[in-house]
This record gives sequence, structure tokens and C-alpha cells, in this order.
Amino acid sequence: MERSLTHTKTDTMLEEFLENWRRGTRGPLPQLTPLQVLNALVLIDRDGPLGRRALAHSLQLKDGVVRGLTERLAENKLVSVGDSGVQLSTTGRTSLHKLYRSLLVKSIMALDDSDLVPNHRAIGVHLSHAYRSSMTGVAQRDAAVKAGAQGSITVASLSGKLTIPPDNKDLARVAPKENARLREAFKPSNQDLIIIGFGQDAGSALAGALAAVVSLQKE
Repeated sequence: MERSLTHTKTDTMLEEFLENWRRGTRGPLPQLTPLQVLNALVLIDRDGPLGRRALAHSLQLKDGVVRGLTERLAENKLVSVGDSGVQLSTTGRTSLHKLYRSLLVKSIMALDDSDLVPNHRAIGVHLSHAYRSSMTGVAQRDAAVKAGAQGSITVASLSGKLTIPPDNKDLARVAPKENARLREAFKPSNQDLIIIGFGQDAGSALAGALAAVVSLQKE
């Protein structure tokens, strides 16, 4: 029941913002998915101030759509737009952190030069106590691919080890360098998850990681 309520709360928060964006004073704009809005907010938070073209490139959206998005974000006082680009406001950062909490997200980090996914850009998302014994990671991989990434890998912290479901392969044996880095960077507790999205560029890797995280709420 708790996970179902979390899923509903997350979807409602994103949909509520999207509905406000669609109803902006300048008339209707092309629809975006809640995931794309979340991705935009995370990118702006991580890399802002961010120029519109750079944001459009990372989101793989047309300039006009991103212009409309940033205008509506500004109307809702979630971002400020200046000569150097767009960045989250205090209200926007508070709203994003509420979304993080509803998704159980503790932190997000770029994982460059990973021996787990060599020759790819990778982003890791640390989730608090999100492990379930029935999980396989397949639904998360499929969601990541659908979002434009090349895939995702689910890593679970169990009994002092980092393992890969469903057969719980020991990450220290599969990718010792990444195992050491994830332990040091995230310091995961028992039954935490680390979702790693990977792709040809950082934008697709982040989109995949976030899609995989959101998919967990739907299981």
C-alpha cells in the first residue's frame, strides 16, 4: 500500500505541474510527459544556469518546445531565466526535492569511465530502501531504453555487498572499479538500490536512469 500511495503522489505532483504548463497564458503548447518534465528539472538543477539550446539537446526536444517549457517554468516561479541561461529558483529546488523524496531518491551522480558499462556515459541514482526480493531489473531496463538510453543496471545493497538482481551477482567480481566507487560515493545502506542509466551521452543516460527509477513505483 505504501508504494502504491508513493506512486500516486509522484504522478499527481508531476501531472499537476504539467496541467498548469498546458494552460499557460500564451495558449496551448505541445504536451510533455511527466518524465520529460522531471528530466528537465533535474538537468537544470545539476547543470544550471543552462542555455536553452543545451537543454534542448540534452532532452532531445525541439528548441520551440523547450522555450515554451522554460517560459512556463518561469511563470510558475520554478526557474529564473537570465543572460547566462535558466536555473532553478528556491521554489523550484524545493519542489524538485519533494519529488526526490517521493521517489526515494537520495542522490544522483555521473559515473564516467565505468568498468560496468565501458564506452558509455552513465548516471547513478541512489534510492533509499527500495529493494524488493522479487525485482529483476528488466522493467527498469525496458523503461530506460524507451526513454532513449541504451539500458539500465539495477544494483542492490544486500548484507554488506553490492549485487545485481535477479541472481545477485557480486558487483565486486563483475566490475571491481565501479563497486569501489559506488560504495565510496553513495555509502548505501542495506536494501538500498543504485540505478545506473547508460547511453551514448549524458542526457540519454540521465533520462534512462530517471525512467528506470519512476518505473519502480509502477511495479
